[in-house]
Amino acid sequence: MLDIPVFGTSEFRSKQFRLNEKFLFWIKVDKENFSSAAKIGYRDHLKLNEYDQMEKDFLKFKFFPLYELSGILKKTWIRPMLLSKIIFNAFSTLLKSNPEYIEETLPENILKEYNLISRKDAILRINFPIELSDTETARKRLSFEELFYLEIILALKKKSIQNEKKGITFNKDIKELTEKFKSIIPFELTSAQKKVMNEIYTDMRSDKCMNRLLQGDVGSGKTIVAVYSMLIAIENGYQAALMCPTELLAEQHYKSISEFVKSLNIKVTLLVGGQKKKLRNEILYDIKEGKSNIIIGTHALIQEKVEFKNLGFAVIDEQHKFGVMQRAKLKEKGFNPDVLVMTATPIPRTLSMTYYGDLDVSVIDELPKNRIPIKTALRVENDKPKIYNFIKEEIKKGRQVYIIFPLIDESEKLDLKSAEENYVILKDNIFPEMNVGMVHGRMFWYEKDEVTEEFRKGKINILVSTTVIEVGIDIPNATVMVIEEAQRFGLSQLHQLRGRVGRGADQSYCILIAKNLDDVAMKRLSILCETTDGFKIAETDMEIRGPGEFFGIRQSGILNFSCTDLNKDKDVLETARKIAFKIIEEDPQLRKPEYSVIKKAFMKNYKDSLYLMEIA
Repeated sequence: MLDIPVFGTSEFRSKQFRLNEKFLFWIKVDKENFSSAAKIGYRDHLKLNEYDQMEKDFLKFKFFPLYELSGILKKTWIRPMLLSKIIFNAFSTLLKSNPEYIEETLPENILKEYNLISRKDAILRINFPIELSDTETARKRLSFEELFYLEIILALKKKSIQNEKKGITFNKDIKELTEKFKSIIPFELTSAQKKVMNEIYTDMRSDKCMNRLLQGDVGSGKTIVAVYSMLIAIENGYQAALMCPTELLAEQHYKSISEFVKSLNIKVTLLVGGQKKKLRNEILYDIKEGKSNIIIGTHALIQEKVEFKNLGFAVIDEQHKFGVMQRAKLKEKGFNPDVLVMTATPIPRTLSMTYYGDLDVSVIDELPKNRIPIKTALRVENDKPKIYNFIKEEIKKGRQVYIIFPLIDESEKLDLKSAEENYVILKDNIFPEMNVGMVHGRMFWYEKDEVTEEFRKGKINILVSTTVIEVGIDIPNATVMVIEEAQRFGLSQLHQLRGRVGRGADQSYCILIAKNLDDVAMKRLSILCETTDGFKIAETDMEIRGPGEFFGIRQSGILNFSCTDLNKDKDVLETARKIAFKIIEEDPQLRKPEYSVIKKAFMKNYKDSLYLMEIA
């Protein structure tokens, strides 16, 4: 607070600041060049009324908040310091007239045990701290509340699933198919695969409906685990289905799974859009009559005309690309079947506990033996001549190459134009002596399949593509992955694309070509060059982009926290989850007197979140 004598000739300032009046000023000081002659940057001021008790209370604080304005409110209308004063006055007036207006949402025993301040104190101190450290103490308390009630919702959802009508008990201990399947696999299963198989088998033998998330890094062998699980269902007289987000991935799964089970007398069927009517009718008949044991497809699996004879096990691949309603529709095709959802996008533990906290989680955190790590390098536009020479050398050795172009402005049309133009340049000008092919999202599945099959057979040296090949392509002879404008991609997507190489016995390479790199982009892409551990990459991706952007769920309403930072609050999340799940396990109806505060707060503030969890 300063006594301001008014100097200068400004008539406006002389009227604004009068002698002996008191003001609170918000200024900016140049700390690097501070001196008595240094200019002080004026930001805002507030005239003080020393006779007003509320203003005296306001001035007890050392720190004042700056609030963001939205909608039609503008800073030119409401000055920042004035807005702080208005909000403080509103708090003071409200709490004097109704001290209990800010209701407590956590039981007293939780507050004491975990050294949390009251909700009222937290809201006051995060707005008007006495010491700067008060803001973090308050934020942690409010973060705990947000995470606690999210976990209460997830615990309730999981409890409701457990209390559903009984699922299928796959208890016929025949094991002819599964044991023979293990014996014909041309490689040794990893310890992680065996562990996950046992977790799934235990679930399937239970009469509770399985809802399990299977996480596994690129190339970790999730498909083998899924096939093993489907064979358990088939041994018990049921059908199994595998739903994929793209026709290309469905086609790849169809081919690989058909190859795996060809000696087991298992009929594998592919159902996708664009199939001829006669063929489609035959497929639908075989599914309905139970002649098809494993049915692989896209969204076509959940169309009304598709009838299963006895669907008992459903697998959903790349599950984050499906909505809850689509997953539910597939489940409705059977008799409360067990469900396994899979993802090759490693999910940070904090996101797993928040977004998938109602599912049991299995993780394949081990790659097959003798897998050679992919070498990743970051390059710029000027390096392209050297990159093209390197590609030519690799092709001379008999290897094959992917060149990926990004999706631009979320427009498939622009994406197609970009890929096509560059395809022509690469084919005619850069690699005229090579066989160059192209796939993109607007091709029919059979057109993409034809090109990828030629690439698989080695007839195509270089495959130009968009991100349509992000998952599902397995060509061991491809050793080079070039990704143009790598700064446009998320780290997890780049890691997925990189996983298309490194599947054979030869050293593989991923070359990231980037331009207009700022510090953040450099940090992101450097991480990809330093490690091939998908879980470490996912953690970094979430730290940089935030949880909403990581899954593309910014507008879903699920993770729109106001005080929580999932990167900083991992311990808070662990604690909140442990308490919430214990409470719901003991008392799912929250009938105990000590839980009345939780029930009241949940019904008032969080009941609608159950609906959000269903539609996200």
